[in-house]
Amino acid sequence: MLRGRPFGGVMILIKKTLRKYTTTIHCDERFVIIKVYLFINVYLQYSGTVNRYASYKDLLADIWSWRDHCNKCECIIGGDFNANFDDNDNIASCLKYFITDCSLTLCDDLFPLHKRNTYVNMSLNHSRCIDYYTSFRCQ
Repeated sequence: MLRGRPFGGVMILIKKTLRKYTTTIHCDERFVIIKVYLFINVYLQYSGTVNRYASYKDLLADIWSWRDHCNKCECIIGGDFNANFDDNDNIASCLKYFITDCSLTLCDDLFPLHKRNTYVNMSLNHSRCIDYYTSFRCQ
């Protein structure tokens, strides 16, 4: 089915032999949640989106409510956050607060020497790190 922008979105490919151990929890146009661990794949709004900050807050709250629903699972959240955590804007601050408040660990912090740009546009000479993985380990 095609709708919205003709690019972007989220999908998780699961090896056929692992499918019997996997449960699809939720599927939305901006995020998908499966349970092996609780794996959440996100595609958040880009910088030109109207009401981006409010939308981020709503999406993060919605995602975490699903996390609370499956609270016995280890959780990994990853994908295209369309934000640079090194910036000091309100989107980066919102994401940093979400990570701290939810006791997540930004995987870039675990391996700082391996951090590299995930968006590169050579014709415009632009590059940024906007794709991330975070994890939560249940105690």
